[in-house]
Amino acid sequence: MGKGFKKSEPTWKTAEKKKKRAQQAAAIHADDKPKGKDVANKNAQVAKATGDQRYMNKLFMSLSAAETEGPPELDADEMNKLTDAAKERHMFLHQKAVDAYFEEEARKKAQAWRLLVKEDKFGSMSVADIIKEDPIAISAFRAAKTFNNINGLGSYCVQWNHNSTMIATTGHDRSLSLWRPEAVNGMPARKLKGHKGWTIQCCFSHDGKLICCCSSDEMYIWDPTNGTLKAEWPAHDAMINGCQFSKSGKYLVSCSNDLTSKVWLVKQCLSKGTKGAVHHHDDDEDDGQEHHDHGVPVEFHLPNEGERGHSGAVVKAAFAHDDSFVVTVGKDKGVIMWNLKLKGAKDREFKGHDDAVLNVAVNNDSTRFVTCDNSGKIFVWDPKVEHPVHMMNEHTDIVYCAIFGKEAKEGRGRIITAGHDSRILVWNCYEGTLIGEVQSKHKSWVTGISMDSSNMKLATVGMDSNL
Repeated sequence: MGKGFKKSEPTWKTAEKKKKRAQQAAAIHADDKPKGKDVANKNAQVAKATGDQRYMNKLFMSLSAAETEGPPELDADEMNKLTDAAKERHMFLHQKAVDAYFEEEARKKAQAWRLLVKEDKFGSMSVADIIKEDPIAISAFRAAKTFNNINGLGSYCVQWNHNSTMIATTGHDRSLSLWRPEAVNGMPARKLKGHKGWTIQCCFSHDGKLICCCSSDEMYIWDPTNGTLKAEWPAHDAMINGCQFSKSGKYLVSCSNDLTSKVWLVKQCLSKGTKGAVHHHDDDEDDGQEHHDHGVPVEFHLPNEGERGHSGAVVKAAFAHDDSFVVTVGKDKGVIMWNLKLKGAKDREFKGHDDAVLNVAVNNDSTRFVTCDNSGKIFVWDPKVEHPVHMMNEHTDIVYCAIFGKEAKEGRGRIITAGHDSRILVWNCYEGTLIGEVQSKHKSWVTGISMDSSNMKLATVGMDSNL
């Protein structure tokens, strides 16, 4: 046989090799082949899952808010037909349907918020329709507009007016700046000057006709529409840290480093205008004469004579919605409620903070108030109870401000907080849990936040001097 030719293998031998290879392959994959019993089990599982899904879908479609309290009731005959396992399965599937229902509702609500924020309008849907009783994710908030270098080296406070047509900011440049949200040139509509020192806090009256500002030891009341100074008086013996109008517009409260707060009648403040008078000083001995601050009588001293108040600087104060009480907070870790129906008598003291308390806000029906402190803690309180309802501790540094959403009533709604860590967080007031975080563009501490009257826009300021 010539070189290069290979001897051929018999046909029977080749067939045997192919058969052997086929048997080996069959042995390798034998475990992968479903047996008759396995196939039946698998088909049963698929049928059961399909039946469960159909049942759950039926429950989901029929669910309403009233039906989410528990499984739908079955009559006696149906219950007798069900085994214990079937009853348990029935309840399990109902709970899955309820969870899916709420998940879908939350998705719809969040989608509605994003649409409304994007279009910058309500459309035919009200906030009550969207929020109902439960707060929702607030990731829809985004930085729609930024004003730069608004108050020099830093801004301390921001406030919307009653109809969301104006924003006021205070800061290091000693001015009270008024902004139109729709402004395109990045400039304030009006800059009110003449304050004695840095402007610390400002607040609009509930009808928007007045705006109060505190600077150094003096109080100022302006007309925001024309920039006219309506009243000015030295109200305390040290720097004033906060001021707030009551919802009725009758009262104005101020709080100071002199360890006191004072409640003023707005009408009397305006009647005295900017005329000079003797500045009040507390004396150890009573001289029997009535004391006035710059000619403006103090309606209530907090504390009253003989009462123990704050032992450190009083930082902020907030009124109840019906003017029944005012809550003050201070650097002494104190939270005190004063009864205005009893001439400002001390009502109760609230214990819980272990560091300086920096801000306070009361919700719309005065069933809750919130405080925040230097350690990053946030407390939710019931005015009738001396111990906190909730304590939240998600911020990594000082929390400067805390506010309620406009929908907050009956212990429900949202709380929004901001602080030294540049974060703006949103909380569920009822549960004391974190809902989400607002996407902030601030590069430094966030020192002020305010919600507009529509409950759809959030204004923030910080030490980066941005609004």
